[in-house]
Amino acid sequence: MIANKGFFYNVIFKSLRFGAARVGVIIVSILLGACVTAAFVNVYLDIDSKVSKELKSYGANVVFAPADPVSDAVNEAKFNEKIAKIPSDKLIGQSGYLFTQVNIGPTTAIAMGVKFSDLTRVKPFLEVKEGQGITLDFDERNALIGTDLAKQSGFKVGDTIEVRQIGANAGEKVKIRGIVQDGDKEDSLLIISLPLAQKIANEPNTLNYAEAVVTGKFDYINELGKSLSDEQISVKPVAKISKSEGLILDKIKLLMALVSFVILLITSMCVNTTLSAILFSRSKEIALLRALGASKKNVLNLFGVETFVTALAAALAGAILGYGLAQILGYAIFDSSIDFRFMSIPIAMVISLVFAGVASIYPIKRALENKMADILRGE
Repeated sequence: MIANKGFFYNVIFKSLRFGAARVGVIIVSILLGACVTAAFVNVYLDIDSKVSKELKSYGANVVFAPADPVSDAVNEAKFNEKIAKIPSDKLIGQSGYLFTQVNIGPTTAIAMGVKFSDLTRVKPFLEVKEGQGITLDFDERNALIGTDLAKQSGFKVGDTIEVRQIGANAGEKVKIRGIVQDGDKEDSLLIISLPLAQKIANEPNTLNYAEAVVTGKFDYINELGKSLSDEQISVKPVAKISKSEGLILDKIKLLMALVSFVILLITSMCVNTTLSAILFSRSKEIALLRALGASKKNVLNLFGVETFVTALAAALAGAILGYGLAQILGYAIFDSSIDFRFMSIPIAMVISLVFAGVASIYPIKRALENKMADILRGE
């Protein structure tokens, strides 16, 4: 009887057509499981670049310092040569620094020469409390002052001050453009352009050290530092920043895998419970098919194909919807879109179908073990 393919497919078609309501929970469960799995696969495959970008917002992760521990000077031209060797798509920002002791009015202070255009990249926590920031590298007419130094000296936004090196008779006049704070040494510094600091200190083409923000994992940055280092400049990654990237990535990926597993486990439980109820309600149908000559294998094929078609449709729909969920997660967590990965669809479908298949084995097996005669008699 079941060997008749026309009858076989007709039973499946009618069951799917008129039984949509009773398999609704299975469809929704598998759809949600596939949706979350596909979303996490898309995010998982895109998370390296996203998290790397987020962690780079914490500041510089590469330091350029004198190779000779006795020296406190780095040749700026040499530094620029090394910066030019870093791939442009990997370099986010960089700045050299020169510190010099100066007089600002009656107060003695430390002036720090910086590259203003990349200041917010290498020192992202430097917050302008009053006034405005500076973005032009060669702006020698304006300066930023740390909150602690501003309180100590009494200078405020808009004041014009003369900055001169200790012992010098003349200096350079600058206007306080903004008061800044980051909870670090910058709070007690006068921040001026690097060329102006070199002019005041009379140290052209000189840096004390430099920093850069480079994307990539610790191993890559470490190897890059070794290749750039020489007898004059030592290039090293800031380990606590660069290494933390890999650790955070591994933990996030593990968390995503655990969440996906839990959701798929819940999906399996829903499929198992719902399918058990459905097969119980169709026990007379199963008994009648057996009485008409269908073997257990025939009935198993019938309900197996029916369950598979239902699960396949739900998994496909869920996998496609998963990309939309990935975009929501991307903008909520990283404030950017997630690239579509085609492999997320088959991966999500296969994983969802495997969990659904495992969950359906016991209900179908139990339904086939029921005694036909007792069921047909209504017992």
